[in-house]
Amino acid sequence: MIGQNNVSEKAALFVMEEAEQKKQRQFLKVFPWYAGLSSDLLFWVAIDTLFFTVVRKLSPAQIVSLTSVSVIGGIILQGPSLFVIKKIGNTASVRLGSLFLLLSSIFLAFGPTYILIGVGKILYELAFTFKNMGNAMLENNLALSGQGDRYVKIRTRSNTIYAVITMLISFVAGVMFNFNNYLPVVAAIFFCLICFVLSFFMEDLSEKNAGGALPPKTNNSGEKIHYTRLVILILLSFGLFYPVTNSGQSNGKLLIQDVLLGSTDVEKTALIISAILSVSRIIRVISNLFFSRIYDRFKDRVGVALPVLLLLSLILHILGFYLPAPLPVKILVMSAGYMIILFIRDPFKVYAENLMLKSVSISQQQSMLTALDFFRKIIRALMSLSFTAVLTYNHIVVVVEILAALSVAEIFISLILYKAVSKRAARTDG
Repeated sequence: MIGQNNVSEKAALFVMEEAEQKKQRQFLKVFPWYAGLSSDLLFWVAIDTLFFTVVRKLSPAQIVSLTSVSVIGGIILQGPSLFVIKKIGNTASVRLGSLFLLLSSIFLAFGPTYILIGVGKILYELAFTFKNMGNAMLENNLALSGQGDRYVKIRTRSNTIYAVITMLISFVAGVMFNFNNYLPVVAAIFFCLICFVLSFFMEDLSEKNAGGALPPKTNNSGEKIHYTRLVILILLSFGLFYPVTNSGQSNGKLLIQDVLLGSTDVEKTALIISAILSVSRIIRVISNLFFSRIYDRFKDRVGVALPVLLLLSLILHILGFYLPAPLPVKILVMSAGYMIILFIRDPFKVYAENLMLKSVSISQQQSMLTALDFFRKIIRALMSLSFTAVLTYNHIVVVVEILAALSVAEIFISLILYKAVSKRAARTDG
């Protein structure tokens, strides 16, 4: 009887392991598509301001204020969100975030009042706070199967899916909007629904793993959060780099537009801007296709190279603006700067997330991913308010010059971070 019981236990253990392996394979198939399709509100981002202006009849001031409302709301709700995430775990958090994204798309599309549209924008911010736990799920599941070094490759694959789809959308969104103003927003809701369904095919297997399959550093669920020097540097580096990149992208486009409008008519300006955006989308796809190979070769040195490229992109914007040259030359120089920003944006996000997840234990992952998002929102809000004041009395090029100065600070932070990471690697190897 004892022998039979042992055989039964071994058989049950084998079945359980087979079931977990099946879930792992399913997760790795679904995650890149889920992460790629839910990286933003597909279709919506291509026509959002146009939809608010033409359909919802919002003024420019109201449209701008919606961004401030959503960012401030996201900052205020960051603490309660983290509390909920810790209570329900990564798997449920991703599903809840997917639901928030779906509700956000519905409120933004059909909210009849400014307040309900504002609720939609806040739900949008909350969605990504919860959805970010998908990155912890990926790290944990890869660690369970001894594939931790595949994080960058899989995250880059999801960014590639997003970049390709948004590139294709950029060619058809305007046509769809002209055919029917609601067609792009209905498409956005449809994709959010798909992502919500996909979230139920993903699971953080480490939440059920009590057998110690993960590395020893990740099994201390009662561990207190320690903001080590390395963690603080990662937070500072990401918190500054990403808002500067976002602002550089939006203000860089405005600067190019301003130069064009000063020398040509609106129709030609629209065509040239459209061409620049289309090429930049292709550059973004190429960036995501090759980043995993670049990272495999250069490792943590990319953490310094990307901020240097950020500075170069902003310098090209400024140089193109002041350059005493024919308009085509000025636009080519500025466009090169704009495309560099699109090239570096996704890779740095993947790099920072991967570095943070590998620098902390499972008990800290939720807090640290939320902290990355929190630092980004705080600096984004401060920059938004500051630049609004600056633009009251100055040209848009002044904002780009300030961004260039901030990118210099980012390079210094990235150098210090690289030294800290190198020292940690040396201690681990020793």
